[in-house]
Amino acid sequence: MTDETCSKCDKDVVINREYEGRSLCQKHFTIDINKQVKQTIREGNMVESGETIAVGLSGGKDSAVMLEQLVEIFGERPDIEIVGVCVHEGIDEYRDESISAAEELCDELGVELEVGRYEDYYDLKMDDVADAGAKGNCTYCGIFRRDLLNKLCREVDADKMAIGHNLDDEAQAIMMNHIKGDMKRMARIGPKDDPADHEMFVERIKPLRDVMEKEVALYSRIHDLGVIDRCPHVQETTLRPMVKSFLNKLESQMPGIKYSIVSQGRDLSDMIQDDIDWDEEDSIQRCERCGEPCSGGVCRKCQLLTDIKKAADESEDHDFEYEEEKETI
Repeated sequence: MTDETCSKCDKDVVINREYEGRSLCQKHFTIDINKQVKQTIREGNMVESGETIAVGLSGGKDSAVMLEQLVEIFGERPDIEIVGVCVHEGIDEYRDESISAAEELCDELGVELEVGRYEDYYDLKMDDVADAGAKGNCTYCGIFRRDLLNKLCREVDADKMAIGHNLDDEAQAIMMNHIKGDMKRMARIGPKDDPADHEMFVERIKPLRDVMEKEVALYSRIHDLGVIDRCPHVQETTLRPMVKSFLNKLESQMPGIKYSIVSQGRDLSDMIQDDIDWDEEDSIQRCERCGEPCSGGVCRKCQLLTDIKKAADESEDHDFEYEEEKETI
């Protein structure tokens, strides 16, 4: 809080938006966030009549704010169904707490919640993977998580899955794609995040893609949404946290730079669409083991499951490692 007053009324401000020269009170900040999310959904044609939208919940701020916003926007419409989907990775206490928060939020908003557990689908827990000495916990977990979320979305007959990526996530992904020279991933940046065009992949949408992370966090605190916590197995050795730190420093000195990076990244994505050989890129087949869509042969999830079980059989002290997965948005 500061001594300033809101740019739209005489109330105390909760945020000073240096990048646009406005300060907002709690009421007008809330209204502005809702307006921004509505505009993002409308411009991206993210939700259509008759659809079921599965909201990927983690119990954290981004997914909680996203669910609250979607219910605010579509909750009274009988032609749109919203359902929550949540993954329990087998990280005891940490994930138990966040799932409890997700269940409580869904109860308050009148939304059904479907929870899938690694233990039930893959016969493993991330606590056990970490204890076995895995290097690259986040890579392992990310692959399993995306696979299971996609399964859960199919199980609830969802047409699309809403993911809690905010503007900071978009900016980070754009910078990482530049650093890696990955133009195919750059071309995929947009309101809908399709891993590939295949009937078994549920299309993903990003309603918060135009809202800065710090504003999502502020909104969640004001409205008491989400459990802002940190996974005990997180490993800060990947490219994303380094890019995130760099962008935060830039933003502190040049307010609005994240918006500029995202705007230019989206323009570049539009420009190079026709230059990408999508037929060559997206030759999707079925995994020989699990039947899930993949680029051919055995999918990465099944490869990892084999590596984990093999390492566990060989030695309790065996450290096993998997090449860092390419970051996606």
